[in-house]
Amino acid sequence: MPKYTGGEIISKYLIKEGVKYVVGIPGHGNLPLVDTFFKDKDKIHLIQPKQEMSGVHLAVGYYRVTGKPLCVFTSIGPGAINTAIGIADAFVDSFPCLIITGDTHVHMRGKGVLQEIERKKDSSMPKILEPIVKRSFEVDTIGQIPTTMQRAFNIMLTGRRGPVHIDLPMDVQANSIEVEIPEPLERRSLGRVRGDPELIKKATQLIKDSKRPVLFIGGGAISSNASEEIKALAEKIGAAVVVTMMGKDIIDNSHPLYCWSAGSKGTTIGLKMTSNADVILAVGCRFADETASSYKDGVSFSIPPTKLIQIDIDPHEIGKNYPVTVGIVGDAKACL
Repeated sequence: MPKYTGGEIISKYLIKEGVKYVVGIPGHGNLPLVDTFFKDKDKIHLIQPKQEMSGVHLAVGYYRVTGKPLCVFTSIGPGAINTAIGIADAFVDSFPCLIITGDTHVHMRGKGVLQEIERKKDSSMPKILEPIVKRSFEVDTIGQIPTTMQRAFNIMLTGRRGPVHIDLPMDVQANSIEVEIPEPLERRSLGRVRGDPELIKKATQLIKDSKRPVLFIGGGAISSNASEEIKALAEKIGAAVVVTMMGKDIIDNSHPLYCWSAGSKGTTIGLKMTSNADVILAVGCRFADETASSYKDGVSFSIPPTKLIQIDIDPHEIGKNYPVTVGIVGDAKACL
């Protein structure tokens, strides 16, 4: 069985996942990991941003263009904290990226190592980033790394996507162990959540009976690659397509059924369509205040009396801001 350092396990697993770039600034707390990326530079390339936050924004932009996540790594303390705004952006907008923060040696935690944040809790980064990541892992031994990497990618890329954080001490990066690098797909569900068939039937009947149906499309439909399904449904039932800021370009902007956006920054035609609809099919949108014109009745929406069908991969979003007639938990593309 081959012997690898912690950094080598991470680099080789990222390569197996098809990650072509890592983004970060070499520094205190990540040099063993950086050494490994240098050794594997023919297969995985290091991009050094000027500041860690911009590294996360780069990873989000890369995912939006390619549909593939990147890994962002940082040094201890300030370097890690610099990622917070970028991570929060990725979390709110549901974009996956892997954040690996360097940390002090396990046996030196709490001793006030250079840049360590430890006054209230030893090794505080997982606690600091907890509200803005899907999951935060604190790795104490090299043997945890293979499973942690698999779990991190599973969490990032399934359900409602988002960033995942791994806190990685320097000694864990440098230590070595005999281990096989796991295959990424051995522990991942690749199927789409299709939604309850009975609820889909009920939603279909509501749309059939409607006089003024509107499709209201958010970023979840973009993430699901549901453009063709949205276009086909709109054309079949003659429904206007109105979008959130994150749902832009779901169909061609020159399409006759495309009515631009709703909300406080919406268009006149978009607001007219959504506020006067008798049935709205909302796909992958959160009904945030910008979209809902601060929830003032009759501006963006008139729910009720408008009947709302809401499709979302995240059950917590169903009915959160407006009452639903039918709420369907599922992947946008599969449900449509």
